[in-house]
Amino acid sequence: MTKTVFIIVDGMADLPIRLLKNKTPLDYAIKTNLYRFLKHADFAYPKVLGKFAPQSDSGVMADLGYNPLKYSTGRGWFECLGLNMRPKEGELCIRVNFGSIINGRLNSVRTYMSKQEIEGLSEEINRKVKVSSDFEFKAGEGYRAGLIFHPGKNMLSSFVSNNEPGYTARFFGNEVKLSFATGIKDKNIRKIKAIKKEARYTAELLNDFVSKAAEVIKNSKICKERKKMGLDLPNYLFLRDAANKDPRLYDINKKYGKKWAAVVGMPLEKGIATSAGMALIDTSEEKDIRKDFYDKVEKTVKALSKFDAVYLHIKQTDSVSHLGKFRDKYAIIESIDKIIISKLANSLDLEQDTLVLTCDHATSSELRRHINSNIPVLISNKKFGFSSDFSEVNCSKNHLKEIRNAVDIMPFVMSI
Repeated sequence: MTKTVFIIVDGMADLPIRLLKNKTPLDYAIKTNLYRFLKHADFAYPKVLGKFAPQSDSGVMADLGYNPLKYSTGRGWFECLGLNMRPKEGELCIRVNFGSIINGRLNSVRTYMSKQEIEGLSEEINRKVKVSSDFEFKAGEGYRAGLIFHPGKNMLSSFVSNNEPGYTARFFGNEVKLSFATGIKDKNIRKIKAIKKEARYTAELLNDFVSKAAEVIKNSKICKERKKMGLDLPNYLFLRDAANKDPRLYDINKKYGKKWAAVVGMPLEKGIATSAGMALIDTSEEKDIRKDFYDKVEKTVKALSKFDAVYLHIKQTDSVSHLGKFRDKYAIIESIDKIIISKLANSLDLEQDTLVLTCDHATSSELRRHINSNIPVLISNKKFGFSSDFSEVNCSKNHLKEIRNAVDIMPFVMSI
């Protein structure tokens, strides 16, 4: 059976940048190895969520063929599932950021810490915070964590707002919930609010948790040590995308008759892949980008000996976009070409196999946030003719009419 490698490069798409000769980082980057796949390739340039600026959860779901407006119950479910917290229906699953405030106003929504530090703070929160509902708090990567509240006498509702600035929760009926990147419009810290009457207890519970957790973090030994070293101090938790229902994604293996594996390092993507029925290949996010890329592509190639298709996720491009580091972004894209694309070009049968290269959403390096832009998609397969350099502008000029929205990518690829 022919093989498929489906690569999602997080936040790869961007806007033209004056200091890059009015090119995007993708367009500016040198992609020598990718030309081997352009011999037989075609492009697509679909929307992800219509008029909305998507998060990674909705973007990845859409790329893999799952309509977020049908399946999403809130990102928190996938985050906790990806952290092996085993969420259950009725429990409230939440994505958490360690951040900081100064004099009651936002300083940062992301305070990066070492694995030892974030695990230490998580252990203290589990041990010292006492609220009216049992919970489990688990460290994630960098500044991220997962939080699950277990229902007791009071039912828990997902109809609550986020307290993380820049992400607004929207509800579509009683089942679908998504958060959209709206940008940080002011630095005032707002409490979590109940969107429906049924969520009043939940909102009170979450605000109580945030307040008490902040005290534990502020008085922790870890924060005192970071202060001595002059490091950024986490002193606040930002909660978003609470979910209390299983999204129940269909089994991608059964739908397309192919065995899928996922080489993904972040909890969110692990959660989505698990929900989709993919086999997770053991991997993590390495700080050294070259080491991370070599590890992931080697595991991808190895997985192809047992599986028909592999979903590979690359995170770093989105991270540097949020920091405004557009030069780092195109350098990372060049490293993807030199390490990952080069290895795949030598491992795949370019006359038989299929390579898909795309992203989950666009992240503007100048605005430092997700934006509502179409995404570039490259599909390399022998059925296509030669295509020119892969970039947003080339995809916008010449693209497949069959792929109007991101949810159309996977069905099209699986039909080739």
